Amino acid sequence: MHDQPEYCGLLTRWGTVVVRDPTSGFMKHFRLEAMTGTDNCHPFYSSHCHLHTGFEGFGPFIPVNEDGYTFLKARDGYLTAHFDGSISIFQEHRNPWEQFLVLTQSEIEKLHFFITHEWIDETGKKIGPSDIQLLEDFQIKVGDNTFSVSENFTTHSGSPVTKTREGYLSEIVLWGDLWMPHRFKLYRPLVYFCAFGRFCLDTLEVSLASLSEFGKYKGDVLIVTDLPEHVLREQCPSTEFFTCHVWNLYGQANLDFYAARFRITEWKPLYQFSPLLYMDTDIVVDREINETFETIFKSNSISAQREDFSILRESPSVGAELFEMDSRCKEYNLDVPGFNSGLISIPRIEDFDVILKTIHACIYRFSEKMQDRRSLSHFDQSIANYICLLTRSIDPAFLTEKIAYYCDHAIRMSGLHMPKRPQMQYTGFVHFWGIGERTQAMLAYMQSIRDQVPFEKWSADSQEEAD
Repeated sequence: MHDQPEYCGLLTRWGTVVVRDPTSGFMKHFRLEAMTGTDNCHPFYSSHCHLHTGFEGFGPFIPVNEDGYTFLKARDGYLTAHFDGSISIFQEHRNPWEQFLVLTQSEIEKLHFFITHEWIDETGKKIGPSDIQLLEDFQIKVGDNTFSVSENFTTHSGSPVTKTREGYLSEIVLWGDLWMPHRFKLYRPLVYFCAFGRFCLDTLEVSLASLSEFGKYKGDVLIVTDLPEHVLREQCPSTEFFTCHVWNLYGQANLDFYAARFRITEWKPLYQFSPLLYMDTDIVVDREINETFETIFKSNSISAQREDFSILRESPSVGAELFEMDSRCKEYNLDVPGFNSGLISIPRIEDFDVILKTIHACIYRFSEKMQDRRSLSHFDQSIANYICLLTRSIDPAFLTEKIAYYCDHAIRMSGLHMPKRPQMQYTGFVHFWGIGERTQAMLAYMQSIRDQVPFEKWSADSQEEAD
């Protein structure tokens, strides 16, 4: 039984990769970072000490290794990568243009993944594709550091050192001067919504539009829904502003829909993202939030909006009944506010997925224990407050200062009306909860931002205050 051929590709001394032009069929070399994928980057395969191309008139080549480089000799000469991007095999002598680095398919994929994604280095600095460049002579520049490609992306060198989450690359270590480790964590934010039924699509569309227009967010968005994808995209055209993923999830009762935000770990691609931001569909983003994701990523706690009027010991909506039933909770200070689960930040999924899984499991276990799916007010929010307190995994301070909410025809923050809120002083998010005309109110608020005038509802709602 013959071994299966190992597909591979060639990195040139110019910092490019050899590809086969899908139109002409000719070989050329092209910038790897400019390619959306690597399918066309490994047109070679090795077998019996030769390198083959799979089409007539080009190869096979005999690899000649020298000083860490590979020269590829065919019958008519050496394979040559010219400055103009062309490839030929008529060069009789070996020069720098004939130097290549042979990379396996998986090595090229790792290299491409690294140079096309964003990372957080050990100093907390964000490194993006614009900060990463393949240089000549098989070097890669990352921020202020330069690394050898062969010492960091080839299996024979013992590199790269990586960490994966459910099969997805999440962390990588590159070596400077052969021995000094530099650690990079994958930074790929995800904003996700739960939208069950057509009735919430109007608010979802407004929320998505605000996320793009005022939030300046252009990354990945996930929508968890029971609706067909084509219906969702037709009703919410603002999905086109993002890399939008749709996860179809079905339920039999309200409890299944309420719990979905914590069931997110069952979505298979989730582990290629961090940090995460969950948003209810009735939230308007009113300022740029891209830097917010960096702060979320570096934090060590889940965050959410504190509800100053919902005390843990007294308010069913934040788990008062649960704290009373569990004797362990007596050691905690329950005379403090709980949090609202309409906006939740999750720093790194590998560190906090167990919290989300525990909340989700507890929701169903408690309903089974009580034999009543309606046994708690704000079921998912109550359980979330309970679990986050037990696990000490919540710090509401960060998101609380960024969220206002619309209630009783006024904008509130920290439990107070804000009739004198200065013009254009936006905090990040406004949650339009508990009202019937929320879509209209959300649209009016967005228009006030565009017009650069105070929102018309920023007026006191009592006669005493008005006077």
